Amino acid sequence: MAIDTSFGEVRKFEDFLVTAIADLPEIDIVTVTGGGGAVVAGGADGRYRLDIVATDDDDVGAVSFGAVNWTAGDELKMEARIFLSAVTDNKYFVGFSDSLASADETTFSATTDTVTIDTISDGIGICWDGDASTAQLWAVAGKTDAVTVNQGLGADYNPVAATATTIGCYLSADRKSARFYVDGKEVHKIDSSTTLVAAVDLVPGVWAYEQGTAFNLDVDYLYAKKGRSTT
Repeated sequence: MAIDTSFGEVRKFEDFLVTAIADLPEIDIVTVTGGGGAVVAGGADGRYRLDIVATDDDDVGAVSFGAVNWTAGDELKMEARIFLSAVTDNKYFVGFSDSLASADETTFSATTDTVTIDTISDGIGICWDGDASTAQLWAVAGKTDAVTVNQGLGADYNPVAATATTIGCYLSADRKSARFYVDGKEVHKIDSSTTLVAAVDLVPGVWAYEQGTAFNLDVDYLYAKKGRSTT
């Protein structure tokens, strides 16, 4: 007799097939700074546009699920499909953060090829930073304000303007193993003797930051899953 079914995981998928983001109460968006956003008009596939204005480095657009309840300590996986309007002096992060989109916190940076964790304390995912010396995506993670993963992925995986890129990551239940994915391919893995992320509640999302040039980033979908509680 089966001990579980195909619903033995908590799963959430958002395809933005609405006319207004207000129609999705389970979605949280940035509301603090100049990074506005809207559902893309006429987007047959459903897309949410993070429209980032060019005024200063504090402008951010972000979208996440509406609750920080994806507990690190369960097996976690997330994925998002995105379109970047221009590959320029901008920055984005796709992954898990310990803060909702609207908290207006910054995630990771790779300025001059040095990865730092910014105002969040814990997170894991993939980062692009136009201020890096080497133009590449970075597999990143941080635990309690300290970077635990900082791996450049090489130019083969660099984003291309107006072209879909699918980004995802996986974190094991003991928080010691992680996998990072670009367009369905595993691009980095780490099996650590110590934990990569603290045992805190997280939320999957996409964060985009202006660093000198206006741009937009379309989120085609946002997906996450985790193990269902056994108690």
